[in-house]
Amino acid sequence: MIHQKTNTIVIETLDKFPHKVNIKLGKILKERGMTQGDLHRLTGLRVATINELVNFKKKSLTVAHLISIMAALRIWDLRELIEIEFDEEVVDYFRSERLQMKEGFTSDMKKTLETNFERMNQ
Repeated sequence: MIHQKTNTIVIETLDKFPHKVNIKLGKILKERGMTQGDLHRLTGLRVATINELVNFKKKSLTVAHLISIMAALRIWDLRELIEIEFDEEVVDYFRSERLQMKEGFTSDMKKTLETNFERMNQ
């Protein structure tokens, strides 16, 4: 039950803070003359998993996936593989919130914390 409610909270957070995710794996493979099958053999990841990443059909990644791919492709900076951009309004909001975070949680963070705690414990 907690897992389902947690997933709902994650989805709501993603909706609340518009963003764009750019996974550059397909471009990197092409530039290096490699196939998805080559990456599969280097990492042990399923070809289907690699294909979902290349075509941005996979909505979640594990750290193990990321590290395996980065090691196989000799990438040491995650930004070379993935870019995440938030809408300008979100960036502005985050900046204002971070200024308030010097003293701990912002009022919005406290409200979110309390609301999510209640939802997860119902």
